[in-house]
Amino acid sequence: MKNGICPKCGSNEVLSEVPLKGSGDRPPYVDIHEPEPPNRPFVWMPKFEQSRFVAYICGACGYTEFYASQYQSLNEGRKKGFKA
Repeated sequence: MKNGICPKCGSNEVLSEVPLKGSGDRPPYVDIHEPEPPNRPFVWMPKFEQSRFVAYICGACGYTEFYASQYQSLNEGRKKGFKA
């Protein structure tokens, strides 16, 4: 869908990068965090990465795909061993 063509119906009537709205004051998001070390210091704050989502919506058939907006940061965290 990022190419502007719906993979389901072939239409080019695609709404791009529509931000998702959530309940409360925060839209839906995902996060990954640094695992707790075995010898954790008394004061420890885990590092984390998070991302919100954007939607690509076909205006002809309604097919929708969701993409993480900060996918590069999530991938860097994954490489560092961060977990969901």
